[in-house]
Amino acid sequence: MNDIMSFGLHRSWKKKVVSLMDINESSVVLDLASGSGDLANLIKKKSNCSCIIYDANTKMLLKAKKKVSDGIFISGKAENLPFKNNVFDYVTVGFGLRNFSDLNKSILEIKRVLKKNGFLLCLEFSDINNDLFRKLFHFYGKIIPKYAELFFNKKLAYNYLIESIKQFPNQIELSKKLKKNKFNNINVIDILDGLAAIHISKK
Repeated sequence: MNDIMSFGLHRSWKKKVVSLMDINESSVVLDLASGSGDLANLIKKKSNCSCIIYDANTKMLLKAKKKVSDGIFISGKAENLPFKNNVFDYVTVGFGLRNFSDLNKSILEIKRVLKKNGFLLCLEFSDINNDLFRKLFHFYGKIIPKYAELFFNKKLAYNYLIESIKQFPNQIELSKKLKKNKFNNINVIDILDGLAAIHISKK
């Protein structure tokens, strides 16, 4: 789904996220909603740090295990993280924040488990700034579920994907949510004029 929605560019965007992380062997990282482990794999390639690969879907964790040979794999919900306070130097989320059932509670949990001066880095599809590009992408979004039904018999999954992107807070709204939950130094990096965005925020 990410390949189709991002024209295959999501891999380079994830590399950008990891390039923003100042990690070493003593760093402790939580890759939240890790999915198939793309971000965790890049993190471990950058540094042999401690990395927790965390996802609610156990089948996705099995896929992640094929990519990340040296990690700790845990299944659970973002709204109730099974970790002590002030544990992680970084929490990363790649295309997962919009799937959380309670976004505010999840953000509070992330803040709780981050160390003081720790960072949350979130990569998500966002709000395109250019009107023409936005209209073209919305048209593209209408085609995708039909394409998915024809070739993959997965229309409902792709319908959900499109709707979740539409309903997810844009760059400004997400920044406000992070600020409301006491995150500081919030910076946003737009990708492809806002098709996606990286939010960097500090505890």
